[in-house]
Amino acid sequence: MSKIPSEKINELDFSLIRENLMDFVRNNSDFSDYDFEASGLNFVADLLAYNTQYNSFYLNQVASEMFLDTAQQRKNVVSIAKQMGYLANSKKMSKAILNMRLLDITGAQGAVNLPAGSRFSGKKINGETHPFVTTQDYVFSPINGFNLQIDLTQGISQQEEIVVNRQLLENRFLIASQDIDIETLNVYVKPNRNSQERTRYTRMTDITLLTEDSEVYYLEENFDGYYQVSFGDGILGKKILNNMIIELNYMTTAGAAGNDCVTFSLQGNPLPTRNLIQTVQFSAQGDDKENVEAVRQNARQMYFSQNRSVTEDDYSVQIRKYFPYIDSISVWGGEKNEIPMYGNVYLALKPKGRNFLTETEKTAIMDRLNTLNVISIKPQIIDPEYTYIRLFVDIVYDITKIEITETEITELVIQSASRFAQGNLLRFYKSFQVTALSRLIDGLEDGFLGTSTRTKLYQTRKIVTNSARTYKINFNNKLKKGSFQTNEFNYFDASNEDVKKCSLQENASFTALEIRTNDGYVLVEDVGRIDYASGLISIEAFAPTYIFGETAEMEFEVEADSYMITPTNRQILMLLSQDINVAPVAFYDNKK
Repeated sequence: MSKIPSEKINELDFSLIRENLMDFVRNNSDFSDYDFEASGLNFVADLLAYNTQYNSFYLNQVASEMFLDTAQQRKNVVSIAKQMGYLANSKKMSKAILNMRLLDITGAQGAVNLPAGSRFSGKKINGETHPFVTTQDYVFSPINGFNLQIDLTQGISQQEEIVVNRQLLENRFLIASQDIDIETLNVYVKPNRNSQERTRYTRMTDITLLTEDSEVYYLEENFDGYYQVSFGDGILGKKILNNMIIELNYMTTAGAAGNDCVTFSLQGNPLPTRNLIQTVQFSAQGDDKENVEAVRQNARQMYFSQNRSVTEDDYSVQIRKYFPYIDSISVWGGEKNEIPMYGNVYLALKPKGRNFLTETEKTAIMDRLNTLNVISIKPQIIDPEYTYIRLFVDIVYDITKIEITETEITELVIQSASRFAQGNLLRFYKSFQVTALSRLIDGLEDGFLGTSTRTKLYQTRKIVTNSARTYKINFNNKLKKGSFQTNEFNYFDASNEDVKKCSLQENASFTALEIRTNDGYVLVEDVGRIDYASGLISIEAFAPTYIFGETAEMEFEVEADSYMITPTNRQILMLLSQDINVAPVAFYDNKK
């Protein structure tokens, strides 16, 4: 009898499987001198090897799709996540804010109502359009000057009615559209089709609070990517009966495709007069269905957090789950502040495609966190603080090895540095390494001989004029003495005369900041300090009368004394293309 080669049984390659089959047959004395290559047994061996490989691959894939870490198909990842109590996110509606003013109207005409569900059309720069609607009534009146701020959401209202048929053993009721935003889903139950009374059911969030009379519904995503609702069994939630009517109201949306609409127009004729619409905030916050990797990561983390917010990681998990339009998150306890604030947790949040959240978005996030928060902890949302990097790049190149012009060299470096910033900055806790960027630039062309890079940092602050205020600017890095600069401003002198074009400068001993006039006269000797080791700048009792520039913001610029720029927990480093200054320097070796 031939011996089975157990040491080779784990081979999955076709040629190795075939060779193992041949070795197995050769071990049989009846086939010891058999010419396999010239016989029909050769085809049989190929067929057996193919069948073995096919089944091995199939079983390996089946086994992989059974576990959250290795599953590749979304339907399997979602199914495993459901076992952990996790519901994958649906599409999210994009939102926009408009300012709308009625024209050709007087106070004598009284109030004008713009009803909920009024249709708008949003248009992108490329001409693509998407439908938007209002979600509440707006009343224009003489009190508000017939001028209101309007909130829009991207989508179309949908309504379904489902008749409960217990004879078909229906326990789960399918929602017809995969484009639903489940946050807009409202479920009502009526005793029968002719009834005018309906009862609103709420989504189950905590099974431990349910009784036999709890009017709740359960929501899950099925194997085909559709959401479906189900109801209680008379023990954990109220049971619905045969021939009852289930009414589903929800919005369908384009998700992320609805973002970036810049102009809006009212559709139909819901108003009796002309109107003027100005966009306050472009459409944003729209998102597509949660992808495989997001479900894989969030399901595990949500299970660990047990749907409550206690640790810093818990807050990050909840924000990522319920607000997918947040791009980067930094969370820390108040005990880590310079002045400890015990019992507080701080969240710095950066949205996708923008620098700051709106007040409406902050309110929505706080409302969600308050439902998950421990009573003794108070969350606070703060805006990120942006530190901008200004680069001065000198590139020495061999003129005999470069076929592009200096203008093209400059464009190449700016594009490469911008891509570097996009991939390595614009997030919390992302540092900037000058050496890493220099190596990248050196490798762009064989003719680049060397790169010298100087780094300056700047931040902007809104300055309140004609009012003595204290300002703190923290660069969080070692600074070079003598590098501090600001834009110009006007300032009152001791005789209360408004002096034009003053500036903040370091004094000669680098021990204080002083206000100097345009001709070098010291107007105020001590208005602040610079801690060159830590990068903290403090300005006290600063009351300019006017700030020169396009805005009322003042720019504070310094030069870093380090090749590694590290932000604080609330800071994000940014490198804008207009802040990349490139100076190509030609080199020619005349000895060659």
